[in-house]
Amino acid sequence: MEKKSFFKTKEGGLTIAFVVILIAFVLILTGLKMQGDGMCAAGFVLIAAAMLYSPLKVYVFDRIRKR
Repeated sequence: MEKKSFFKTKEGGLTIAFVVILIAFVLILTGLKMQGDGMCAAGFVLIAAAMLYSPLKVYVFDRIRKR
């Protein structure tokens, strides 16, 4: 049985998504303090992408890979 690295497992992917959400939250707060709409928008996009990672992986990418 081959040994996978932590970040190639399901738990590792979700950990990376959580860290991206934390970074995006700091980015949004910084954008609000500096009144930068672009920073807030970038943070929102990062949060949306991190939240959609798991459903897209399970329902789209894994099903394509099984074919």
